[in-house]
Amino acid sequence: MDDEPKTIDLSGLLDRSHENKWVAFAPDYSKIVAASESLLQLDKLVAGENVVFYRVLPFDAIFAPSSQACEI
Repeated sequence: MDDEPKTIDLSGLLDRSHENKWVAFAPDYSKIVAASESLLQLDKLVAGENVVFYRVLPFDAIFAPSSQACEI
């Protein structure tokens, strides 16, 4: 079934230096383009590049979805 979402393993790219930061991935998730403490700073660092933004949670955190949106 081609409609099933693809699982992406980021464990080979992320380490403790990315914890609690925003990272920008290449569109195919093959590499980290940049990382920053804030989304605004990261957006300036990548300056319009085609990237995927991702917030890295603390490694001991449990994911809990939120209804809050984030705006740049």
